[in-house]
Amino acid sequence: MVANNINVNNVTALKQSHSTGGEISWLRVPQEETLPDDIQAIFRVQRDRYGFVHPFFVGYSLNPDRLRRWFNYYDALQHGNGELSHREREIIAVVVSVTNDCETCAITHQAQLRDVTGDPAFAAAVADNYINANLTQKERALADFAVKLTKLSQELSPEDLIPLRQVGLSDEAILEAGEIAAHFSFANRLSKAFGWKVKREQYNL
Repeated sequence: MVANNINVNNVTALKQSHSTGGEISWLRVPQEETLPDDIQAIFRVQRDRYGFVHPFFVGYSLNPDRLRRWFNYYDALQHGNGELSHREREIIAVVVSVTNDCETCAITHQAQLRDVTGDPAFAAAVADNYINANLTQKERALADFAVKLTKLSQELSPEDLIPLRQVGLSDEAILEAGEIAAHFSFANRLSKAFGWKVKREQYNL
């Protein structure tokens, strides 16, 4: 199920080209067998788990060292130790990606949120409009903060942290939330800048 505000009909089917880029990426894409062993291992894990390699990874493999550094940071933010739950982290990922109108990241992390919660309707509601989703007070405070950081970061002030503290979040957890939100804006912008889109048949992940 795809969020209502993501226009799935505008996604063009991507060709499986790993040399000239084209519809996988607007930049050149290296041959997979030429990539470092650890990057190839990440690709194999994704292919075994999902049946394909996510286009963000394929496109970013043009710079394997930066892809590696990005992936390690992403993995730490979304799956490493921290005060936020996996559910809370994926909610941030979804609302930021939807705010940035990045259909690839929104679709991918809506799927992750489905997997974490076991609740497709909840994941779809968050992606469609989190304001109407059945969020806890803490989740809503995190989502509101993530959206403001994404849209109006120049207007943030110390007062914007008050709602987060009121729901019991420590400064460490608030920093974690800010990192996740900022990190997904980075990924959203690269995906949109270089055409790293999921294919239509990959929507259900």
